[in-house]
Amino acid sequence: TYAVLPEKSSVEDEHNSSMSIFFVLCVLALGILLIHSMLQTGFSYLPESVVIVFLGALIGLIINLMSTKNIANWKKEEAFSPTAFFLVLLPPIIFESGYNLHKGNFFQNIGSILVFAILGTAISAFVIGAGVYLLGLAQVAYKLNFVESFAFGSLISAVDPVATVAIFHALDVDPVLNMLVFGESILNDAIAIVLTTAVLDSNDPIMSTGDAILSAINRFCLMFFASAGIGLVFALISALL
Repeated sequence: TYAVLPEKSSVEDEHNSSMSIFFVLCVLALGILLIHSMLQTGFSYLPESVVIVFLGALIGLIINLMSTKNIANWKKEEAFSPTAFFLVLLPPIIFESGYNLHKGNFFQNIGSILVFAILGTAISAFVIGAGVYLLGLAQVAYKLNFVESFAFGSLISAVDPVATVAIFHALDVDPVLNMLVFGESILNDAIAIVLTTAVLDSNDPIMSTGDAILSAINRFCLMFFASAGIGLVFALISALL
């Protein structure tokens, strides 16, 4: 009998996967050490999120220079899997935000928060998407087609006001204002993900523009309310258990 060895492509894929995990862990460790040193030294001139953004930009610049100078090539390792983001990183962030939420203020202002999160994010996505599309036609910005423009508008509309909420806490602003901003920031991520998915799924060459818009709206309502219903049911079941 002969030992069956894995194919070369499988070995390469596993090696790239291992190196990608190693790369992500190293970046996370650097970020944790950097924030820890900031807290120890009392550095408060920049918010932690901005410092992490600068760290990411610095690591990207180093990797780009290494690739340009032919020192090493980390292009495959630095590619981040969307599946890992959605299944590993995003759920703990959303869970932590919801778990530490002041439930009284949140549900007292749920109407205003939903208006900001749903209508506000949708209006922002529409304005940015239309602006990018029209600027592309006018040769002012990089030209994107209709679907790509609105997908970009949906992606970029989910702002995360980490620095704003930190300043609110430092200034001890009105709790209602703080909750409106914080509550909207919790929900707009889900809205943006659903909007982007709906826009990309409506990219059917057979459908007209009007049908594509209606399909995107239908898919948005289905995904948003169905996913919210599933989350509510499982939350109630886990609470009862």
